[in-house]
Amino acid sequence: MQGEMLEMRQIGTSYQRVRCLLPRQGEQMKASLTAHGQLTALVMVKRPSGLEVIDGFKRHRAAEQMGWTRLRATAMEVDEHGQWAAMLALNRATPSLSVLEEALVLREMVTLGMTQTEIGQILSRHKSWVSRRIGLIERLHPELVEQIREGILPPGAARRLLSLPAGNQLEMATVVMHHGLGSQETELLVRLWKNADPPVRDYLLAHPHSALAKARAGDPEEPPDPRLTPRGQQLQRYLRLLQGVAPRTLPMLRPRPAEEDLVILASDLESTKSSLGRLMEALTSAGPRKS
Repeated sequence: MQGEMLEMRQIGTSYQRVRCLLPRQGEQMKASLTAHGQLTALVMVKRPSGLEVIDGFKRHRAAEQMGWTRLRATAMEVDEHGQWAAMLALNRATPSLSVLEEALVLREMVTLGMTQTEIGQILSRHKSWVSRRIGLIERLHPELVEQIREGILPPGAARRLLSLPAGNQLEMATVVMHHGLGSQETELLVRLWKNADPPVRDYLLAHPHSALAKARAGDPEEPPDPRLTPRGQQLQRYLRLLQGVAPRTLPMLRPRPAEEDLVILASDLESTKSSLGRLMEALTSAGPRKS
């Protein structure tokens, strides 16, 4: 392993602002350092303020927490534009940057005055790749970005909140963190919330686990009302089937079908009339009781 040993006080970590803290990865790094020592040198750049890390933040954080006083590091000669491109390149072979972290790096490059086209050319990426990632940051509430960076909100769950308005992102994120919802659970809860009326939305936020358990058994595109009992949810599915079939059946009966068809369909028509008659009686008796 090349590089030189540096005291911890010589190692700057201000660029850590584009990385997200993931506690599980931190524990894994501690275990690796304990078992094998430092296998890979930190990569640093020289700035007027001193040496700054651009690769090896997890190693540095874990070593610091373990009480290490020195780490091996190697320096790169790049300018401010190049340091961000280098950070992305160093993590491309074995992807360790999340999509959100890539977006944070790209935003730094935009802040330096670079256009998305210029960034794409430097990174050998299409402009659309740059645009999509920067769009993630622009659509996420700033408070959520900080929560992700601090390891409070998982990046995967945060991405599922992008389709919500900024204010509702915070409300939903609170529910996700309080109830420990994963990415897939968050995605389903967001979908339910978007398709629901205000009273149902309140229920979803107050009882997410119960709502998700009921919704998984239904149609994910048009899930039943999570406030319903299992029997009530089954009834809602059947009622929705009837609502979908009735408008498609009516044009088949008006104008009147051909006589030769009616002869063949006579028994089906009578059976359906009888079934619908009993159904109408049941629907009428099941209606809300008047006080």
